[in-house]
Amino acid sequence: MHLKLSQPLFLSLFLLAFSGTLSAQQTVKEWFSHPALSAAAMVSGKYTPQDGSFKPSTIAMLRAGFGAEKDPFKVTVIFDLPSTRFLTCEALWQPLRQVGVRVGLQKMLFLNETTYAPYLLGMIGYSQAASYLGGYSADIAGISSRSRDVGIVLQGSFFPTDEGFSRLNYAVGVFNGNGYSFIDNNKAKDVHGRLIFQPNRRLRFSMGVMSGYYTPEEHRPNGHHHTAEDLACRYRLTAGVWYEGPKWFLRGENIYGLTDGLRSDGAMLMAGWTFRPRLQLAARVDHFQHDLSNRYSGSTKADICFTHNLTSDGTIYYAIQYGHTFFTDPNVKGYDSITFCLNIALMRWF
Repeated sequence: MHLKLSQPLFLSLFLLAFSGTLSAQQTVKEWFSHPALSAAAMVSGKYTPQDGSFKPSTIAMLRAGFGAEKDPFKVTVIFDLPSTRFLTCEALWQPLRQVGVRVGLQKMLFLNETTYAPYLLGMIGYSQAASYLGGYSADIAGISSRSRDVGIVLQGSFFPTDEGFSRLNYAVGVFNGNGYSFIDNNKAKDVHGRLIFQPNRRLRFSMGVMSGYYTPEEHRPNGHHHTAEDLACRYRLTAGVWYEGPKWFLRGENIYGLTDGLRSDGAMLMAGWTFRPRLQLAARVDHFQHDLSNRYSGSTKADICFTHNLTSDGTIYYAIQYGHTFFTDPNVKGYDSITFCLNIALMRWF
């Protein structure tokens, strides 16, 4: 789908959605109830024994917002200090369980894996598919923004249960398709959708889709040159299953991508076991095929991770992860990696 909206029209829709929140019959005190402020830091390092390389990484975030979980109006702002950019800047108005509006810089909808916060993921880092096709860190389209984009989302749920969850959740939105930037770089908009079916409290099935166009930075994935007016297609289709038990979890997701004619596919499967109240062991296997027409363009990564939560809510923990990467190309040697991470929630007020 090639959806074109002018920049003034898209901005008008953004403001209209947000101004709708101000029409509710609530006081200023109720709008800005339950203020929250927190800061967190994650320090990690990856060591590769084959070449002796060590790659450190630091994330330090400041988070501010208003609204508790059940409040109809919420505002969330997250700023990353090392990159000096906003990771989230969104407002949510949920007057009814069946329908709500979320506007601003937020996580993209189509990939469910990246909706898990790092301290809930059970592993250090997301899968290859999330990175290459989910816009996280090395997207094939060249748009890497930790799976975030600016847009307007309509969301809601149906068929509530007595256990506090709804059996059907949906979200559909229109996004700029330009990562962190609130200013679009072309007239094409991306359409995202996600549907989650939850038959019981612990099991969920997810489906996601993204259809849009982007402006290539340098060379297209298919190797062709481009002009400034060219737009390249970017389609994504996902399906996943998620089981969260009292002591163990099972998560799997597949993503298919079409990026300017280049067909790619990725899949991940991970399982974890909490064998002590604050000790967890998890394993993950994920495969990514960069070009489905080339059987030698694939890579498989196997990881096993030990996590020790030092607090009951998991905001302070350390993790050690061992991984090995295999390649389908016989001329490319696999390699090992050892990754360590420490996450600390520095402060939090409500």
